[in-house]
Amino acid sequence: MYNYTEYVHKRVIDLKKIALVINFDKENAIGTMRELVSLLSGKAEIYSSPSDVLTLPEVIYKDENECFSQCSTVAVLGGDGTIISTAKKCARYGNVLVGINTGNLGYLSTIEGTNLEEAAKTLLSGEIHYDSRYMLCIKLFRGGKLTESCHALNEVVITRGTSHLTNFTAYDLHRTTLSSYRADGMIVATPTGSTAYSLSAGGSVISPDADVMILTPICPHTLRARSIVFPPKPIKITADGDSEITVDGQFFANLENNDYITVEKSEYVTKLARSELSFYDILQKKL
Repeated sequence: MYNYTEYVHKRVIDLKKIALVINFDKENAIGTMRELVSLLSGKAEIYSSPSDVLTLPEVIYKDENECFSQCSTVAVLGGDGTIISTAKKCARYGNVLVGINTGNLGYLSTIEGTNLEEAAKTLLSGEIHYDSRYMLCIKLFRGGKLTESCHALNEVVITRGTSHLTNFTAYDLHRTTLSSYRADGMIVATPTGSTAYSLSAGGSVISPDADVMILTPICPHTLRARSIVFPPKPIKITADGDSEITVDGQFFANLENNDYITVEKSEYVTKLARSELSFYDILQKKL
């Protein structure tokens, strides 16, 4: 198992093979990719998945699994959403993810897309500093049987499926109630996700090296409801009505009567290349 006290790592890795993931919906995405590929060309093997938008002779096109399995480093050109969706794929293969921001906030990015020379220097370097961000494993149980599971870097969100407020309750595995809210929903976030939806819902900011989870209600019908920060032990969540589950902003499943989910630490971690700025510098600059 991963030792979560060893937060920041430094290792020597072979950067001869670099996978590119591009969000072509972003403005100037094609120009940015062309420029980055030009800076890397002849100094590294560049891999990417086939695209209907752009094909470059300097890039080796393979299916996604081949790209990620053959490359130790993945460069993501996009915003936080692209980084989060790519993180789950990187986690399976142990890739180091270097985020190059071509979006708006770019909170998880390592480098701004306006500084591609720095990006290329980082990608071609023999050494990369990275943070290991722990992830969540979410499992859906129906009729007492496991039916689906997935992983999250930021959070899992359970929201009411009707116009009526719903009772959401979180237990630990000893059936001790952690919290119960009559609300629009409930968020369980990692420290990485504490600056995302949980923050917007009134949750606390948690340093990414903290070994905790945060439970935040969404629009609770009470004046006393607050987020709860607790050790990342497995928990169980139920709802007294039909609800919807989203994971890192993507639909996961519907939660029907008598269904429940469990949330625990995933076996995977996201290896996120570090910015030159500290977490607190980024917090002040971005938020």
